[in-house]
Amino acid sequence: MKLLILGGGVFLGRALLDAALGRGHAVSVFNRGRARQDWPADVQVLRGDRRGDLSALAGGGWDAVIDTCGYAPADVVPTAQSLAGCARYLFVSSISAYASLAEPGQDERASLASAEGLAADAAVTGETYGPLKAECERVLTRLLGERLIVVRPGLIVGPGDPSGRFSYWPWRAAGGGAMLVPAVPPSARLQFIDVRDLGAWMLALLEAGAHGVFNATGPAGVDALGWDELIEACRAGARALGSPESEPVAVPEDLLLAQGVAPWTELPLWMPSSDAETAGLMTIDITRAVGAGLRTRPLAETVQAVLAEGIPAADDPRIAAKLSRARESELIALARRGSDPD
Repeated sequence: MKLLILGGGVFLGRALLDAALGRGHAVSVFNRGRARQDWPADVQVLRGDRRGDLSALAGGGWDAVIDTCGYAPADVVPTAQSLAGCARYLFVSSISAYASLAEPGQDERASLASAEGLAADAAVTGETYGPLKAECERVLTRLLGERLIVVRPGLIVGPGDPSGRFSYWPWRAAGGGAMLVPAVPPSARLQFIDVRDLGAWMLALLEAGAHGVFNATGPAGVDALGWDELIEACRAGARALGSPESEPVAVPEDLLLAQGVAPWTELPLWMPSSDAETAGLMTIDITRAVGAGLRTRPLAETVQAVLAEGIPAADDPRIAAKLSRARESELIALARRGSDPD
């Protein structure tokens, strides 16, 4: 297959590129050249700007396109029009495109967020990200019809993740000592997908001539994942590297909230069980994706790959905004005082 990746320089784009080359596809990438310079020799690198100069896309004759970096209609409309001759166009959207994540177990039929009042070139923020992704889906559907595949990933994790949201936990487990974990209900679930699994599966969708919309997260085809499984997998991965032993300390959610701990950002993956608006964030229905071949690797492999990249320094952007060791110690001390019967 002659494949064009819009982006291709970081994280998901890199994973897609590696998977596509490994499967024998002829790959071109189109980007501004800011994120990566060390491209494999057999990759055609096209320079341009999807909101400006698209001349490099003329006459490419690609069989399929994967759009990893379309965040607003102003991004996707010009490129989709320039690539109208491609038989398949896969757009990477997000579960954030849904109007609500309050309902557990929702599937692809759930309503999308409204982008009313947002310009086609609106700035992408935490508030506009989901509505703009939803509007990208709508305009691409109008332009491409049955040629369009939309993939709505949940949290993407694994090697190369610039956010550190999942990676925080393997890193912290490798740090040893008392390790704060949120005291969530036993029924609390976690969902995320290794970037390598997502990339390989999206290529398989194109190879199979699929179309339509797919949620994509994990674990797929195995039992649901809880916090205990995550923490123990991270501790086991750290032990395998000879890291100091960490000891989980469950801190009540109400204490974390009372002390101003920011869910998801400061304490990654944690959304308070009392937050009805995010009750469905970690219970997205992936039945359709599993039926289309989605498989996810064991959690231990993702943990191992993250730890193999090394532990970042405290001022690394991936960890700087996360819970500091000093703050963690304060919160653990408060929790222990609160549980002391004396």
